Amino acid sequence: MESPLPPLPSVVGPYILQDLVDDLPLSTPENPNAEITCLQFWEENLYVGTSTHELLHFVSIPATPAPSASIEPPKPIYILASRPQPPPTPAATATSPYIKKILVLPTTSTALVLSSAGFLSFYTLPEFSPVSGAPKLKDVAFIGGQDLNEVEEERVAAAQGRQVNMGRGKLIVVLAKGKLRMIRIGEAARLVKDIELKARAVEAVRRNMIACISTAENYALVDVDNIRQIPLFPISSIPTSDPSSPTESGSDTSQPLSQTSGSRAGITSGSHPPRTSSLTPRERRNSSATASKESSATVHNRSSSTGSVRGQTIRQGSRGKIPTARGGKPMSKPTHLSPPSPTSSRPLSPSAGSQPSSPTAISETGLEAPSSSSKASSSAASSATPSPGSTSPTKTTPTGSKSPARTETTISKGPLIPHVASPSPSEFLLTTGTTWEDPGVGLFVNVEGDVTRGTISFERYPDDVVVQGPWVIAVIASRAIEVQRWNMDGGENNGSEERGLLEMDDNGFKLGLSEVIGLPGRVVGAAMAMLRLETLHLRPGRAPENSESPELSRRNDEERIIAERISTVGSSVVAFKGKRICALVESPLVLRLDSLLPTFKDGTPKTRIRNVLKTLRKVDAIEPTTERGFHEVSYIRQKCGMLLLGELLKLETLEGTDIQPDEIILSEEALIESAIDPRVVLAMFGGGFIEDIVLGEGGVWVYGGIKLLFDEICAQRAEWQEGYQRDILLLLKRYLAVWRRKKGFGSIAHEKEVFATVDVSLIRVLLMLDSPEYLPQKGFTIVSEGNARGELYSLVDQDVDEFEAISNLLRSFGRLYVLSILLQNRKMYREVLVTWKRILEEGDTAGEFEDGEEKVRNYLLKLKDRSLVEEFGKWLAARNPKLGTQVFSDNKAKAKFEPEKVLEILKEHAPTAVRVYVSQLVENGNTKYANDLILLYLDDLVKVLWEFPSASERLKDSYESYRALTSPKPTYREFIADNSLPPVETDGAGDTLETNWWHNRLRFLELLSSESPYDVSKIFGSLVKFREVLVPEMVILYGKEGRHEDAIRLLTHGLKDFDTAINYCLFGGLSIFQTREIIINRDEQKTLFSVLLGEFLKLEDYQERMEQTRNLLERFGGWVDVTHVLQVVPDNWSVEMLSGFLMSALRGLVKEKAEASVMKNLRRSEILRVEANYVARCDDIGPTIER
Repeated sequence: MESPLPPLPSVVGPYILQDLVDDLPLSTPENPNAEITCLQFWEENLYVGTSTHELLHFVSIPATPAPSASIEPPKPIYILASRPQPPPTPAATATSPYIKKILVLPTTSTALVLSSAGFLSFYTLPEFSPVSGAPKLKDVAFIGGQDLNEVEEERVAAAQGRQVNMGRGKLIVVLAKGKLRMIRIGEAARLVKDIELKARAVEAVRRNMIACISTAENYALVDVDNIRQIPLFPISSIPTSDPSSPTESGSDTSQPLSQTSGSRAGITSGSHPPRTSSLTPRERRNSSATASKESSATVHNRSSSTGSVRGQTIRQGSRGKIPTARGGKPMSKPTHLSPPSPTSSRPLSPSAGSQPSSPTAISETGLEAPSSSSKASSSAASSATPSPGSTSPTKTTPTGSKSPARTETTISKGPLIPHVASPSPSEFLLTTGTTWEDPGVGLFVNVEGDVTRGTISFERYPDDVVVQGPWVIAVIASRAIEVQRWNMDGGENNGSEERGLLEMDDNGFKLGLSEVIGLPGRVVGAAMAMLRLETLHLRPGRAPENSESPELSRRNDEERIIAERISTVGSSVVAFKGKRICALVESPLVLRLDSLLPTFKDGTPKTRIRNVLKTLRKVDAIEPTTERGFHEVSYIRQKCGMLLLGELLKLETLEGTDIQPDEIILSEEALIESAIDPRVVLAMFGGGFIEDIVLGEGGVWVYGGIKLLFDEICAQRAEWQEGYQRDILLLLKRYLAVWRRKKGFGSIAHEKEVFATVDVSLIRVLLMLDSPEYLPQKGFTIVSEGNARGELYSLVDQDVDEFEAISNLLRSFGRLYVLSILLQNRKMYREVLVTWKRILEEGDTAGEFEDGEEKVRNYLLKLKDRSLVEEFGKWLAARNPKLGTQVFSDNKAKAKFEPEKVLEILKEHAPTAVRVYVSQLVENGNTKYANDLILLYLDDLVKVLWEFPSASERLKDSYESYRALTSPKPTYREFIADNSLPPVETDGAGDTLETNWWHNRLRFLELLSSESPYDVSKIFGSLVKFREVLVPEMVILYGKEGRHEDAIRLLTHGLKDFDTAINYCLFGGLSIFQTREIIINRDEQKTLFSVLLGEFLKLEDYQERMEQTRNLLERFGGWVDVTHVLQVVPDNWSVEMLSGFLMSALRGLVKEKAEASVMKNLRRSEILRVEANYVARCDDIGPTIER
């Protein structure tokens, strides 16, 4: 169950008040208005001194446990255990006595109680019974003065669980009868040393053997060992002769310490130089400003002036001065502690003519105001708290108050009371001022009496002062608590405010402080609520009922215990007012920093973002060293990151907001450094990102404060515009990319669910950035961006979690190609091919699958799974025969198929691809399928001629067009190739007969003229019916059968392709489309040329006949016989027409005759050379004799 945070001030100060007891039962029928004047805690015991001179002993009992969902810790319950006998009182006093101070010494199990009448009594701990036989001391003004160094050592030892040997007892200071008495409290009280003082001292604080004491007017240092005194400066800068600041009369105060001698020689040893304390306030401040600063350890100490509030009075008049801030600068306007106006309903100073309603006057000073009558008496030295003056006007409760009417006495004028504290082992803090209404000043002096650091200021002169670590706590105007740092040069700000102001209920009583030693740590409810881990429902809608499982209940209890522990703050100072007691608890860092953060309603988005970034800079300077500090810093970082993201998400556009790119980058860095669960960030974006969130059994646990902020942002999300700014999506992309790089780190809680969510959401962001909805904003972003599509491809090609979710996401965006990349990464080959098939059949709207069929072909070539290759190869072959058949015919294919098996598959599933496949086989050198290929082309060609008469007409037209050309003209092969239309690309059924039959015919002609063997007779039989329109085909077939005369006749008369006819005679079938044999026999060439000559002479056109014949004879006359030419040439042709041929023939005859003569002579020479060689050889051998 959700619990709201308690209301906090706009900025939380260094300390907060936490109720301990609202209404302590002090009153009796005889004294209904009794109030607390002093108190002390020890273990489970509360010891209280009252204004009616009573001692009350309370014992705490366990409080009723708070509900598990409660953020406020239960208040302790105190029950009255006893009313110990108070110290004795004089038989007759002018004022009613009260309990002034309770000093508890746990190490000796002793308590000392001081009465305002000056009587000191001893009690035992913890029952608080009077010690039998203990001495009865009178005329005591002060008790305390423990060695603070020793107290700090005991505190450290207790924190570490060590025991401190206190066998000698505790040495304390008692101020009585003008003496400083050192008394050791052990099994009995024993006087150790008496030091005579020249004036009545009322306070003392001790460090080792150096005590800082004060009288009613001056401060001094006392060396207890050497019995030396160092006078310092007066409490008030107003001279004692000033009537506005009357001093105490009587012999004990007529000579203050600062004026007992003009030199320190009469008081101290000669080792110390003389010192004067007659500095004016301005001189003291100047001296303070120039004093050297020395470092000191921060410790928890108290002022010895925290004894009571019973004798306090309210000053009648007010000077109306505006309080000054640190450094003496006047404040811009009066504060609520300024003197009230005459029209105030509750004035601080009623008229001087009012009469007191009780015998005892209450002053602001914390001590009874001195009176001349009491000091003139010979017994004035018996008490350090003189009786009040005679004029004590009353003060009434405000109208409408439900508390009973109670009067307060005031005094028209009263001196300032001294305050002494010790912030460090070598320093004392002393207060000075002028009047109660004017600001007070705190000065720091060391054990030598030198001012050590700059001064601090109080809004008004304080009624009480306590030092706690780096903080000075003061009661101002008897109703407020001012807190400020004293070690401004300590360098440990931690992002906190330097000052704080606290007020308790104005119930008509005075406010007092007391440092206690046995107060247990206090749980700060607001901090606990912020830092307690709670389950967060990331998806909209009400949380499921009955979801409080035993496991969840156990976890909630554990988190509550942890939150209580880290939200527990130690406290050693309490504030009391009337019957109410509050612990003064140092504000947890998380509260102070959280109060600095803006809400969504403060200022403009730009100012809110900058304020959050400013707070983050303070957090960056903090190095947590404790568990609580770690959680506090983590919480603030997470809240800052969420606030920054919330601001950016709310903006409809970044234009006009003056938000700079570096601020977006800083916001992104803040979100990353916050280490908040990315699922929470994605839930803030809402929309489809919520669907991407993967939740484990334990759910998502966040700090309670983060949960409240998340709920607030989600409640406002309905008011935001739909969609996102591209800059914000880019921010989310970078954020998720950083988180994804953390995969594998052992420190990530719920790693599986977190990174599964990150993977899916990162892909969603990239898909959105690459979608038509957001692409128009590309190039107009404040922060530069990269290639979203490339990043998407790279991401899905890696190992990503939540495969099913990502697959469905990609399908929902229609990004099937990206899905195929994901499937390839998972080696899901079939699914890849199915996806690609779907893209090719349904269309690639994203334009990602360019050359898709070729990619399918290449992918199939790499697969070894024959069934997959066969299934999708035949599909691709039916769609694109050229690429599909390469799957089966390419030598690089991993899956091998026999051609017969492939032909069987293709004939059944992709008939149009059969011819292409067989053609690839033939091209790859498998000539055994050439006949099949030719027959396939033949079937297509015959089918076209039968089914489409226009095809025959086109062939005839092409012949007519070619024959009509005049020489010189290209060959018919070149003519039909140049005048053919480009092939028609088809998208599913392969080439169509009607559209691409012409190109198929060209390929058919190439196959016919190839050297591959095929059944010529069968083909001839199929084509003979179309010999009139398939002239080139018949030429090739005639050549294959050796019917050269028929081939030449078709070329000459059917096509009139004279150049091809001449080539035919020279090279046989190569002259047109390449035949099986290449004719190289010259005799055969002569025969073919003779046939060609005869066909040329048969041309119908006379001019053409003469031109072609003359051209043939002039160019190739050497291949024909002259006699034959003269026989076949018409007689009516003139010699001139054949002159070229005849001249060539005669030159040939002459050439042949000359060549024959040369050959004859060469032969003769050869014979002669052989004969000469024979003769020479015979001579060499010589004659032989045969017997």
